[in-house]
Amino acid sequence: MASLRSVWLCSVILVLLWAAVHASNVLDLTKTEDYDNVVGKSTGVLVEFFAPWCGHCQRLAPEYEKLADAYAGKKDKVIIAKVDGDKNRDLANRINLQGFPTIKYFPPYSEVGIDYENERTAEAIAAFLTEKTHVQGNMEPPAEPQVVELTAETFDEVVMDPSLDVLVEFYAPWCGFCKRLAPVYEQVAQVFERDKECVIARIDVNDPANESIKKRFQVTSYPTLNFFPAGSNDKWPRPYLKERTLDDFVTFMNEKCGTFRNIDGTLSALAGRLPALDGLASRFYSAGEAARQMLIDETNKYVEDMRSTVVAPTKLAAAQYYTRVMDRVSRDGPDYVQRESKRLAKLLRKHADGVSTLAAEKVDEITRKSNVLAAFVNAKIGQAAERASSSLRMSPTASSAESTAHDEL
Repeated sequence: MASLRSVWLCSVILVLLWAAVHASNVLDLTKTEDYDNVVGKSTGVLVEFFAPWCGHCQRLAPEYEKLADAYAGKKDKVIIAKVDGDKNRDLANRINLQGFPTIKYFPPYSEVGIDYENERTAEAIAAFLTEKTHVQGNMEPPAEPQVVELTAETFDEVVMDPSLDVLVEFYAPWCGFCKRLAPVYEQVAQVFERDKECVIARIDVNDPANESIKKRFQVTSYPTLNFFPAGSNDKWPRPYLKERTLDDFVTFMNEKCGTFRNIDGTLSALAGRLPALDGLASRFYSAGEAARQMLIDETNKYVEDMRSTVVAPTKLAAAQYYTRVMDRVSRDGPDYVQRESKRLAKLLRKHADGVSTLAAEKVDEITRKSNVLAAFVNAKIGQAAERASSSLRMSPTASSAESTAHDEL
């Protein structure tokens, strides 16, 4: 019997612990009785009216929880609450609810809510709440904005720089679509914040001071998104026509900038690699000494040709790393590639495990080097490149052979 009591007690403790860990600081006022006992009383209340099936509500949920956590110690001054307006239609109709999610602040002793109509981020809602209540939550300061804010004076300096790929949002502060885009656009900028040649920017063309930019690019709707590619100081915009989601923006900018970023800002397995040199690297790794020297010369020529053209510094640095690896293999033998790969992997693993800390730029650098080393030992790349090389010798159409090699990779 005592044993059963112990098991039961342990179960109760586990349930209580689970509840404590998963407890929410958002007060649920879906029941009309609960709502009437809180709203309109002595404490101000911020209420989110939501529906479980609403996608916008689902995206808002973690931000709203973050907000509630920041005000958890101020419940005597302001309450963060929610109402399932789909479940309690009577209450939704009572406040004349027009859509989901709707956020309203109800001052003390008032049943008339003040609509919140700004960005749906914890930081933006907290700023609104502080303005209305003069109560400051324990909100961590927001990260420094990564979107470059342009003006008529700075527009050409940034956008027309021939070394930069630039995505520009032409917006107006009052535009609802622009407000909804803002947090996504900032996320995109954060993904590419370490790629200095890949710029995410915006300009308020509703500002009279920027009227010349509005007319110059014939902006007639908001937001208008245009991409200005690198390579010329007389750029003309290409319209961005894809979906305005983080995934689509990142895919688009990767294609244009050649950056190989994942949506969390990390680099993919292709980052730092150049297709033209991947084939040379793989052939070099499996070649004899005489053939290796020819491949080194070919790689050095490729790098010198790059120096004479306008290329991104990261691309030139990547090409130079191929030559450095070839020199080390020539001097220390093929085992150098495995040894260096293991060393770099160990550094990344320690960083991921929290054993050591690397700057984000250093993580990128190590990832790019690891990716290049992987190309040296990829036999499939070498075989495809060898077939392409043979085709090139037999065919007068060089570009066709190179295209075939890429397809086979």
